[in-house]
Amino acid sequence: MTTALTEDDQGKRVIEADGTAVGMVTEVRHGTAHVEADPSVVETLQTELDTGGNNENTYALSEGDIERIEDDTIVLRTRD
Repeated sequence: MTTALTEDDQGKRVIEADGTAVGMVTEVRHGTAHVEADPSVVETLQTELDTGGNNENTYALSEGDIERIEDDTIVLRTRD
């Protein structure tokens, strides 16, 4: 599978490798997905991803953060 982000990825759910829900892709610009975070994971994301977007609960997700892209889901790489 490719990890190239496109506008077709807007609306996809974003999950951790273990299946934990992270949020939803609200926009893709210049190869970066902007993810509206689930309120339960905001604190964790603040330490793992760059902020970006229109509010404090939106995070920038680059291709390097992604393990794989599926039909309706983006799975994040496992972080050490």
